[in-house]
Amino acid sequence: MLKTPELGQEKKNEVLEAFENKIGKFDLLRSENVGPVIGKELRRVGILALVIAGILQIIYITIRFELRFGIAAILALLHDAIVTLGFFSLFQFEVDLTFIAAILTVIGYSINDTIVIFDRIRENLKLMRKEELATLVNISIKQNLVRTFNTSLAVAFVLIALLVLGGETTRYFSMAMLVGVISGVYSSVFIATSLWYDFVPTVKGKKKPVKI
Repeated sequence: MLKTPELGQEKKNEVLEAFENKIGKFDLLRSENVGPVIGKELRRVGILALVIAGILQIIYITIRFELRFGIAAILALLHDAIVTLGFFSLFQFEVDLTFIAAILTVIGYSINDTIVIFDRIRENLKLMRKEELATLVNISIKQNLVRTFNTSLAVAFVLIALLVLGGETTRYFSMAMLVGVISGVYSSVFIATSLWYDFVPTVKGKKKPVKI
């Protein structure tokens, strides 16, 4: 892959001709021009896609659980998106539509783990009414911890294989997915549940019982 400043068609032909003289005949698989206008449009589309996905997920989780669950889940997903974007920014990797697709896929994967843990919390709220809320949340996390790690590990193995063997076209997608999956495990287990617990009102120094 060769990256250059923006070139006109004449300059582009000169570069291709110089390469052909140096290394012999070759096939040009893909050529892209990412100028300021295209970069701005890419950023707009990416932000819009994330906002729409976030709103739809808040609505779904609020209907299935309650608003506190939805807000906690979205904040955890925002963490995953920022971590993945930060990783790409740190190492100066290419950000394109494939990257945006990977971010949206990460969000879909991460929300699944979060919903599983929230569902267990909801079940335990009915079964363990006398337990302290902090203890109940901790028990719910432990009950799903092995399943969460095993599932994520299986996905990570596939992504590593895709990263190593998949070639240039899938490299950045699989890399973004791998970073997002690792971040998603952490956020589902530690961030989403902690945020939900913090959102529950405190009465006389103790968390108020939650009605589901």
